[in-house]
Amino acid sequence: MSSYVRDRGDSARLRAVSECASALSRSIDDAVREVTYLTNTQVSNLEDCLVDDVLALEAMMFDEFLESIRRNMSLCCKLGPMTKTDVEPDEFALGEKKSEAQFLPHLSASLLAIVRCRAQVGKALGENTTRKCQAPSPYLILAMSAAADSVVDGICYEINQRLARMIGFQADQYLNELQFLVSTLKKYLSDQVLYAVDVCKNKLLSKTGGGVRGQGPDGLKAIEHLERLGRVFVMFLGE
Repeated sequence: MSSYVRDRGDSARLRAVSECASALSRSIDDAVREVTYLTNTQVSNLEDCLVDDVLALEAMMFDEFLESIRRNMSLCCKLGPMTKTDVEPDEFALGEKKSEAQFLPHLSASLLAIVRCRAQVGKALGENTTRKCQAPSPYLILAMSAAADSVVDGICYEINQRLARMIGFQADQYLNELQFLVSTLKKYLSDQVLYAVDVCKNKLLSKTGGGVRGQGPDGLKAIEHLERLGRVFVMFLGE
């Protein structure tokens, strides 16, 4: 079964996980009840064996799905070319230039991928179905956390890769984008990724000369501008 499902992608993995979750909730009890007379009073042993087998399959399928999510999310985090200009116009920080009056493609692609992940898991498993093989937690929350962590961690990696080439206003732009992402996805982000964000933000602040603009009214306006442009994602993924 594992090989059959694995060859058919993430949707098949989620269907297998759904069947496992259903078995752990109801089907195993029903099966054990039906064959009690064949077990020579060894019902508990039979149930334990069935539960262990189903848990092992569920763990394998869902962990493979989460790994696929992490791998796919990393492809959405590629930053576009840094804005090239010798001047740092006030309008740039506020996002008011006509050429900047659209939601940034890498933010759009990343958040859309998370929305798709939520829809895929919600359709297969529902919002409240709980994973039982580890500390109980809804499958949806686990998948969203993996997706959000991968996106934010991937963007931090991309920023770090180009940090040496940045000038002040470019660092300020990325600082605002990071703050927007954290604000939108904060309920899904792990402490480890939030720490990585803080480290990345500190590096960006050193490029902006202490973050006077990124931390002040102009920075807030820039973040508000991103929230307006990405309001659909903010409404769907934020609190």
